[in-house]
Amino acid sequence: MYYYFNPYAVPFGLVFIALLFGFFILLKDRTSIVHRTFALLFLSTCVWQFGYFMVYLSKDENTALFWCRIVYLGVPFITITNYHFSTVYLKLAKQYKLVAFFYILSFISLFFTSNYYFISGVKKYFWGYYAQAGFLHSIFLVFWVVPLILSLRNFYQAYHQPIPSLEKLRRKLMFWATLFGYLGAVDFIPNYGIEVYPFGYIPVSIFVLTVVYAIVKYRLMDIKVVFTRAGTFLFVYTLTLGFPFWLGYQTKSWLWSTSIMAVLAMIGPMTHRFVQRKVENALLAQQKRYQQLLLQAASGMAREHNLDRLLKLVVYIVQRAVKIHFAVFFLANDEEKIYELAAIRGAHSFEPTFSYEHPLAKFLTEHNEPVLTIEIPEEIRFSAKVPALTSVIIPVHLEKKLEGFLFLSDKKNNDLYSSDDMKIFSILSSQAALAIENCLFLQEFKNTQDKIFAAEKLASIGGMSEGVAHQVKNRLNYFSMAAGEIKLQLEYLKRESPDLAGKNPVLDTFLKDLGVLSVAITNNVKRADDMIRGILNFARAEEKETFFSSFSLREAAELTLIPLKAKHHIRDDNPFPLEVDAGPDDTVYGVRAQIVETIYNICDNAYEACLERKNFFKEDGEKRLFQPRIRLKLSQNHDKSIIEISDNGIGIKDEDIRKIFAPFFTTKSSYKSGTGIGVYVVKRIIEENHHGRISFESKYLEGTKFTIELPKK
Repeated sequence: MYYYFNPYAVPFGLVFIALLFGFFILLKDRTSIVHRTFALLFLSTCVWQFGYFMVYLSKDENTALFWCRIVYLGVPFITITNYHFSTVYLKLAKQYKLVAFFYILSFISLFFTSNYYFISGVKKYFWGYYAQAGFLHSIFLVFWVVPLILSLRNFYQAYHQPIPSLEKLRRKLMFWATLFGYLGAVDFIPNYGIEVYPFGYIPVSIFVLTVVYAIVKYRLMDIKVVFTRAGTFLFVYTLTLGFPFWLGYQTKSWLWSTSIMAVLAMIGPMTHRFVQRKVENALLAQQKRYQQLLLQAASGMAREHNLDRLLKLVVYIVQRAVKIHFAVFFLANDEEKIYELAAIRGAHSFEPTFSYEHPLAKFLTEHNEPVLTIEIPEEIRFSAKVPALTSVIIPVHLEKKLEGFLFLSDKKNNDLYSSDDMKIFSILSSQAALAIENCLFLQEFKNTQDKIFAAEKLASIGGMSEGVAHQVKNRLNYFSMAAGEIKLQLEYLKRESPDLAGKNPVLDTFLKDLGVLSVAITNNVKRADDMIRGILNFARAEEKETFFSSFSLREAAELTLIPLKAKHHIRDDNPFPLEVDAGPDDTVYGVRAQIVETIYNICDNAYEACLERKNFFKEDGEKRLFQPRIRLKLSQNHDKSIIEISDNGIGIKDEDIRKIFAPFFTTKSSYKSGTGIGVYVVKRIIEENHHGRISFESKYLEGTKFTIELPKK
């Protein structure tokens, strides 16, 4: 075999190297059937380009004929691999049998490539030798064109379907690229003796570049970086390998050219890396600049302690740095079981909330890394009503919990999101999760401190109660003495001057009113004294009450009535809605003061739940008909006393049931009506101090029942 340098061979050699480079890039993701099938298209086109590269370098007919037959090891598979690619990319499973049929025909054609009736010989044109077709070649062309037409039909129909605009654009690109690429079929014209230069490598190259662009766009791979690296590779190694080859051809001294090639081959990798780094830095300067800004922002997030400001800062920095149309953050709300819109930058309409059970939320829960919207299943995108401009969704995970997610639009300059962008977004996501947790912790800590402060203030007031009560009782004693003195003076006046009042009707009326007033003062002083005594009896832990003893549960319940009526502003002549069913044996064993506190806390919560249910009704008639009802029932068995306290109040929501015994958790609106420590204290009293058991059952809008089991002595 003899060869010579032919400049017409150079374009084919360059296209071959580019295709081979793309083939290995595609094979890096072998899990993707789309990549694998497109890699087959690259490989078959590589064989075609390399074969004619060697044909043009051939110096005699026999060498050229050998390489022409090599060409036809790849040409039969070009259209069938493209058709196969269209079916797997568009998920046209019904056409897979037809794909298999054309593959069988392509393999059969390989047996005829060495036959005279397929390639009858070669002919020399001005650009070099070229294969000449036999009559079997014409039959081959018929079945070669059919897969091409089918792939064009698939892409044409696909981009006319109702699909997201980004995917429509990709499919449209593929249709026009395929149509333009197969202008390369002009290379068959010289096979029939017509001297038309085979420029098919040009549309084929454009076809390959366009389809790669369409596949890569909006995926974790930057087309700019790929082609930059491919271009620098071709440039450096064309000089490294091409110059010695040209020098050897000109000087006919292959020893020197080989030596120079060896030297250049050693410095080639270093030169390639240097040129590639410089070119990438120049092309990607803006991208690297905003990536650095995002890294700095991520590292500084922990210094922001206000959650609202933190989320607004995140969307502001991302939108301004990356220069995108909009950025939107959705944050988890555990109480409502939703992800709600927490921060938005850039004008755009979004769904205000996503439930925890929404398909998008479930999808993002399973994906820790930023994801391109084009990679999210279509049914999920449609259900979430993701705007067309949305390109990236960044989930924010803390351990296995999805704390929220960030929507990002296209870049304003229409550049693609690169793999480096995705890595930066992943770092940003991790730092945002930690910053959000920090904010939530500090917010919860502040709320807890407020509740502790409120509880301590109540405790301090309780500590002062006895001293305050003593002072109040002193004033009451004075009022009582004054009222008594007024009554005595009136009696003395009537006794000493019985006719005085009768002669003056005004004075008579005044003296009668004054007598009534003195009696009213005396009665109210007595009532106030009884209330103070009841509160002190409830609050005071006398020495004997700090020890375990047997006592009457009915009496313990009665001790709670005065403070309950005082707290809820119930008049003396109105009863508190507590029904006690203690049976003949109402004795329980425990610390009397602590059991009284337990009954008080549960009945207090029960009464507030009844008021909340009453306010839940919309109609005044329903509110009037509703009567609060709290029932305390005691039953005995051989080893324990069982206390049940039930109500017909609002009940407890399902999402709050598991948190009822947690310290500082309250279902009430603010710390003014509840500190969240009452039920927690009750649980500790029963289970830790009395070694008993407390449980409850509740249904929202129906009521709640607490069950307390106290061991007997």
